[in-house]
Amino acid sequence: MEEFLELAANLGDDPSRDLARRFETDAAERGFRALRRVATTVSENLDFPSLVEQVLDIAIEYVGADRGLVFIGSEQSDGLTPIANRAVAGREIESLERVSWTVLRRAAQGLTTHSADIYSDPAFEDVASVRVHGIRSVLCVPMLARGRWIGVLYLDSVSTPRSFSDHAREFIDAFAGIAAVALENARLHGDLLRENQRLRRRMDSLEAFGRILTVNARMVAMVKRASVAAQVDSPVMLLGESGTGKELLARAIHESSPRATKPFVAYNCAAVPSGLMESIFFGHTRGAFTGASRDNLGLFRMADQGTLFLDEFAELEESLQAKLLRVLQDGVVLPVGSETEIAVDVRLVTATSRDIQQAVLSGRFREDLFFRTNVLELRIPPLRERPDDVPVLAEHFLTKHRRDGEPRLHFDEAALELLQSLEWRGNVRELENFIQRVVVFATDHVVGEPLVRQLLSRGTRVASPAPASSEAPTFRPSPPSSLADQEREAIQVALAKAGGNKSKAARLLGIHRNSLLRRMKRFGIEWED
Repeated sequence: MEEFLELAANLGDDPSRDLARRFETDAAERGFRALRRVATTVSENLDFPSLVEQVLDIAIEYVGADRGLVFIGSEQSDGLTPIANRAVAGREIESLERVSWTVLRRAAQGLTTHSADIYSDPAFEDVASVRVHGIRSVLCVPMLARGRWIGVLYLDSVSTPRSFSDHAREFIDAFAGIAAVALENARLHGDLLRENQRLRRRMDSLEAFGRILTVNARMVAMVKRASVAAQVDSPVMLLGESGTGKELLARAIHESSPRATKPFVAYNCAAVPSGLMESIFFGHTRGAFTGASRDNLGLFRMADQGTLFLDEFAELEESLQAKLLRVLQDGVVLPVGSETEIAVDVRLVTATSRDIQQAVLSGRFREDLFFRTNVLELRIPPLRERPDDVPVLAEHFLTKHRRDGEPRLHFDEAALELLQSLEWRGNVRELENFIQRVVVFATDHVVGEPLVRQLLSRGTRVASPAPASSEAPTFRPSPPSSLADQEREAIQVALAKAGGNKSKAARLLGIHRNSLLRRMKRFGIEWED
């Protein structure tokens, strides 16, 4: 009141006119001060979602609106996409249909719409939507960033008119421009962050797969497929003989995937004690069995959000196969001794050196589990089928196992030719072990053929000629016949060997006679005893 009296005492001959002018000036100054404050606030925020919310809060608070929305579009697009909405007391707008799309379309054409009382505004006589939805006041402005239209800021009040003054319109016009630039900067910042993450994953992928040393065309093609498989979340099955580097490939897949920052848990299924299988995989509670002195997470919970690598997968006992299938289907584990299921999110990579398809045919491995885990199949060729990789690997292992202070070792041409001619039944693992012996006994920096022959184990044999074809394998490089065709053929071969005796044929296949009869019926195989 004192401020009002002081203001009135300083007025001239026309107090009412001067008072209006003074209040108008004060409103403009408040608006500019608020604009400077919010400009600083929104310009410092580069998080797009929170920035949009911040823009709405500022606009609603300054204007005194009941509701606010931000729509994003572009000059090239036909429509508007709502990205945030707010009502008084923090409630979200129940339905976007309860706004005036006529007003929104005007803003999309670059026109500002402003009315303090729509019911008495002749400009809205033909706009039915505002009356249908009970809109009394509206202020809707286009959002321009660097001269380019990017969206719309919409404010309104319902039920009662609000004083959306000319100063409020001028403020929102200016604020919308600042907000548009800030939103565009935040969007570009987000794009840069995502591109940076993509490039980082790409670099991590190159580094991870770069540890797989190869010059062989089949291996190069397989690694490329593995890098593609790493980017999706589907289960991967790695097939290859022992020592070919299946775990190394599994780690590369994990480190190149979106789960790279989460755990990588590896376990050899052939080493699972039968009595502890369920506990090792799914965990247990304290006191669940004798010796369970504390809770145990289990492999799946240890690998939650990450990758679980199960080596020698075909060795799983049948009782565990069924429980594992349920975990993969439902995404939950039930620890031993607990009645509460726990959700897990695990990317599964499996590996086996056995013929898992034959295990399926013989009934030793569940067919449904095989199909569940064998979504993407990668076959690692044995070292004897890629002799061109032997020199690369041999030189790498010489460097890797070189003793500190010793000069670098190299194989001469004759030694490398001899190494390439060998079978390496233990594959890369056997080659590395052999190179370690070479490092220990080498007396010269050049390793020749005589030392190589001297250090070769008696079991090492000359390799058979490598396959002539160098075509890259696909995800399923097995013979072209389907699993069903192979099963039918296996049954027919067994029946022929058994002279038509179905009981004997079932024993040869490792299945029950009734199972054989069902499969014969399914495949239409008729065979007289």
